[in-house]
Amino acid sequence: MIREHFDLVIVGLIALSVAMYDMVIDLFLNVLHLCFELLHILYEWFELGIEHSVEHLFHTSRHGSQIVTFYILLLIAGLLLYGLWRVMPRLCRRCVQFLVLTWERRKTECHYYWLSLPLVNKVKLLSTATGVFSLTFYFMT
Repeated sequence: MIREHFDLVIVGLIALSVAMYDMVIDLFLNVLHLCFELLHILYEWFELGIEHSVEHLFHTSRHGSQIVTFYILLLIAGLLLYGLWRVMPRLCRRCVQFLVLTWERRKTECHYYWLSLPLVNKVKLLSTATGVFSLTFYFMT
């Protein structure tokens, strides 16, 4: 069910973020900070593992193993960037295609829904939407 109406969930989240933008921004920044902290800890753990492996495997000094670790990490980063460069055009094409199809489907559904409404319900829908937007902009300013 969520997969069918995923675009409506996104629209609802956007509307919620407009209504309570300060709380949403704060929550987003806190989650982003937590993700970066976890990524940094994982990176340090990975780097330390490579450094100790090189130091014990090749019997090098600490400085020598740090240099070798730097070049190994540089190689890994280069390979990851190359893979991303190869995959990115395909992902962008799929994303644009998904967005166009979703837009067309929702536009058609809204159009059919609007045509099926009687005049009284059309007036109710427009007045409710106008009221919600007016209250939202009133409280935002």
